Amino acid sequence: MASGNNADKAQAKAQETKDTFLQKLRQDGVVRPQGLAMAGFGAVFLAAVPLTSWIAQPAGLVEKAVNGVCHSIAYIGSAGASGKVSQTGKIAALSTLYIAMTYAFSGAGSVAACQSGLEDGRDNKYPRSQLHKLSGLPLRLYSAHSNLMEMFPGFALSAALAQVMAPGDQTLINLLGLHVISKIFVYYPAYVFNIAAPRSLAHIVATASVINVALRLAKRPLL
Repeated sequence: MASGNNADKAQAKAQETKDTFLQKLRQDGVVRPQGLAMAGFGAVFLAAVPLTSWIAQPAGLVEKAVNGVCHSIAYIGSAGASGKVSQTGKIAALSTLYIAMTYAFSGAGSVAACQSGLEDGRDNKYPRSQLHKLSGLPLRLYSAHSNLMEMFPGFALSAALAQVMAPGDQTLINLLGLHVISKIFVYYPAYVFNIAAPRSLAHIVATASVINVALRLAKRPLL
């Protein structure tokens, strides 16, 4: 009988502790505690690193796509005079495309979002004060631009290190290109047109690819 009472007391104490913990979480802004489990999703990006190595292997489809993008950038940059790009210039070509998309094209899309999603249009004096009013397509245009802005520093750092330490390494170029292609040609349009699965997959692959670049460079001597 005594053991049964002790078990009941222990169970009641455990429930009280749980309730107190949940109450403290709610006081701290957590209305769905189970949502905190999503923090473990970060491991998925690391788990995807080997996948990006396989996708970006030399002489594969990604390399062909990356070379095509680089030649196109060189062709545009030379006003149609030549599409040739050196091996050590490919990272710069990829960076050019990513910079243009992040700061020019998706930036213009973000402005268009405010102009089209607000009754009175965009207030150029306080352009960010109205963002909470956006919804639907305008909100997706703004959010897709914001994500490119958030992701660009990771790419930029990895690309800069690769340009200094191994500018001609085709595998690193392929991985950087995989990031750019995933973000610009898959993630961004999927976000804008509200196609969730490709958007999430492209984000995972793009993030894992720059992590892969950093890991590979960490094994190399600087000189």
